[in-house]
Formats: sequence, structure tokens, C-alpha cells
Amino acid sequence: MYGLYFSGFASLRATMVILLLTGCIMVCAEPVSAAMLVAQGKRNHYVANQEEGTVFAVYGNGEWVRFADGFGHISGLCVCPDGTVCVLSSSQRRLYRIDADGKVRKATKLGIIPQAIYADRDGEIYFVQRNGVVTGVIGKDGPVQP
Repeated sequence: MYGLYFSGFASLRATMVILLLTGCIMVCAEPVSAAMLVAQGKRNHYVANQEEGTVFAVYGNGEWVRFADGFGHISGLCVCPDGTVCVLSSSQRRLYRIDADGKVRKATKLGIIPQAIYADRDGEIYFVQRNGVVTGVIGKDGPVQP
């Protein structure tokens, strides 16, 4: 769907640094089934280590900063237009909204855990199930009625 190179965000050199660092981490680390999720912010990328439950902010100069952690198994990651980062924790069955300063602003308890999430330009979060069907919407202030 989206690659790491976005026009207007990072140069090809910064993108290659991110790919190289990710490759080094995967090669040098012990073999595990951990995967990474990547979302584009306004000035940086957010990379989530799914197994560790940690989200990092990755800047164009290659700097990785621990942004937030303690989410359990992360199964979804997206960035809203206002800069809020949304993290979907399948092990805790919650959707977290995190401000740009790293504070957890809101956690919404979920009944069914979707496969992925994405945010539209209005900041509403959509849930995508394994079969590709969009099943729910959560607005900035809570669930949206269909």
C-alpha cells in the first residue's frame, strides 16, 4: 500500500538509512517472529515492534527515539491528521490514542480485534478484518453510529 519513501517527507538517503537499520536489526537480533509496522507522521515515521509493544519515532537523519511502550502485542498503527498516533493492541483489546508528546490520551476497549486500522483525513479510525471488510469506525470522541 505505502512504501517508506514518501514525496515531501524524506530523501532517498534517509529512506535507505531506515531500511538499512531495519535490516541490521532483523539480521543481528535473535531469530524471533517479531514484525514491524510503519506509519507516516508529518515530520517523522513511527515504527512499532509488534511483539515488544513499543513504538519508536524515526526521523529523517536516522535517529530512533522510543516514543511509547507497554501496549502488549501491537496489531495496528496509524497516524491521524492532527498528529495523534493510534495503536491497536490485540493482547489488551484496546485502541490507544497518543499525543505528539507521547502521552496516552484515550484508550477504547474493543470487543472484536481487527486485523488492521487506518485513519481518514477527518481523524476517524476504521477497522479492517482479515477478509478486507471495514467493520467499524471510531471518531475523535468515540464510536461513530452508522
